[in-house]
Amino acid sequence: MSYVLSALYLVWVMILSIVLFPIAVIIRIVTTPFDRRLIVLNYFSHLWGALYFWTNPFWSIKIIGRDKFVANQPYVIISNHLSTIDVLAASLLFTHFKWVSKIENFKIPFIGWTMFLNRYVAIKRGGISSIKNMISQSKAHLENGSSVFIFPEGSRSNDGQLKSFKTGAFKIAQEMQVPIMPVVLTDTDKAVPKSSLHFKGHQRISVEVLEPILPHQYQDLSLKELTALAHARISDHIQYTKE
Repeated sequence: MSYVLSALYLVWVMILSIVLFPIAVIIRIVTTPFDRRLIVLNYFSHLWGALYFWTNPFWSIKIIGRDKFVANQPYVIISNHLSTIDVLAASLLFTHFKWVSKIENFKIPFIGWTMFLNRYVAIKRGGISSIKNMISQSKAHLENGSSVFIFPEGSRSNDGQLKSFKTGAFKIAQEMQVPIMPVVLTDTDKAVPKSSLHFKGHQRISVEVLEPILPHQYQDLSLKELTALAHARISDHIQYTKE
């Protein structure tokens, strides 16, 4: 029965995407002349992602610490990565940011095309030039006042354990001297396991914003030390919530 429900939900995801994509195109065309950061389109995209949660009776989600975001302050937002629905869960933060995502996601019909419309940052795994371009684009967004959201593990965890962090996000933060905002996702992997489109019923998911790591707190740290600090911040919280 759960496989039938999963299939029906995927059909709903496709229908919603087909309906909402033309609206995203219209928003992009109408608002671009006065909204260079595409804030309106970004919030519409968050609403789009949130609808997938709000219309799924088997998932409930709790957002904790959203008030830690300071208006008009750009951040490098980082998070653990557990599931394909992590992006949808993070949408419910309803704060302005640009996703940094693998280039394959931009090719997904409707959803990926909307990522392109939002000017999110694409990265090709294993490509040094792509990484340099990702860093350059992310810095440009931060300079323009837009936060960037990066999964520093690089890919989803296989077993729910926090993997080591790549240094790119922290190099960007150091060079731009902006706060790093850690976010902890919980139980998204129980709702939709990695490498699966089969969702599990009645899952309680949480998205928790931790205290930011401010520039003056890391100014004397090396890139390696800052990366380790951010990893410990998220890892310690994950362990704390499990106790």
